[in-house]
Amino acid sequence: MVTRLNNCVLEIDARLDGAQRTGIFELAKNYNCTGDINKSFAVNPADEVLNRALNRPSDGSQDDVRQPYIIDAGGGKVPYKIRATLSETTYNGEYLQMGNTGDETTLTALDATGAGPRTQADVLSRYIEQATTDSLNPVTLHLGHYHDGTYTTDGEPGLFGEPRTVYIPNGPHVVETADEACSVEISLTCVPVGSLEPAGALTEQEAF
Repeated sequence: MVTRLNNCVLEIDARLDGAQRTGIFELAKNYNCTGDINKSFAVNPADEVLNRALNRPSDGSQDDVRQPYIIDAGGGKVPYKIRATLSETTYNGEYLQMGNTGDETTLTALDATGAGPRTQADVLSRYIEQATTDSLNPVTLHLGHYHDGTYTTDGEPGLFGEPRTVYIPNGPHVVETADEACSVEISLTCVPVGSLEPAGALTEQEAF
């Protein structure tokens, strides 16, 4: 049995206050995610000279000349554009975790669970600002069928069984609607990336 997440969860590793921390950020209120597939091509319709050189009309008609050749280079990216609302109210009877503890009774510089929406946005922004989100230290993104069951009520994983490793090139973009806003709108972009083990984490190969 599989379960699809209707929200997303970010796990962000960052060095904060002199130590390595893992902030968990559950984005669920007014959650919206748009995914695109942007491919890159070794040969594409814009390569007019190359396409003209490769093109050999079968019957000499001009129509054949206008048919492009395309070669998929295998590269590209699949960005996820995520939007959500932050507020201090509960979601399905529970506070959404916004930091490294998930304790809504204690506000710290590392966790804003249950705090006001601006404070939640500030803590999320701090983690993203201080984290080097790349192939050496990717963010773990649980969404849709890309998850291992950690954040589902039934513990069942998604169809693909594991979360995605991503980097965050843009965001969070924070929109405050009033001086005493009871909610804050945020948006950010996550792009899947290959994960590289740090050099210090490599184990020495045993001799034959």
